[in-house]
Amino acid sequence: MHLTRHLSNEELSEMIFDSDQRHLRRTLDALPEWARTAADHPDTFWERQQAEIRKRIAGAPKRSSTRTATAWAGAFAMVLLAILLLSDSPAPRPLRAQEDPDQELLVAVEQTVQSGVPQALEPAAMLAEEINNSQPISRSHRVSKENQHEAQ
Repeated sequence: MHLTRHLSNEELSEMIFDSDQRHLRRTLDALPEWARTAADHPDTFWERQQAEIRKRIAGAPKRSSTRTATAWAGAFAMVLLAILLLSDSPAPRPLRAQEDPDQELLVAVEQTVQSGVPQALEPAAMLAEEINNSQPISRSHRVSKENQHEAQ
């Protein structure tokens, strides 16, 4: 142990690697002999092994060919259905109705009527609304409204 204290990390790593390599070489050299020993059995042993394997094969349930064919047909149908569903066919374009100028005019008139103010006067209407909201109700305007209620 006294010798290993003076070794550098590289020298120590190399020494361990060499030791492991020698051990592995001895193990691998002995492997063919171990395999021969493990397989060295009398012929009766191998005949019993063969009989046991044949017995297990004969005892295994046979698969029904109709079940196998049905399973394959089902799998094929599923794959075909997936291909059809995932195919990149272009979606049909919706038929565009012919543009009717009369219909367009009617829609424009309806939008204008619903807006309450002609499009050209919208800025003026917004300005008038702001002015009305910012001024307090004058006394003369109040009096004229009272006179209208009394006359009724």
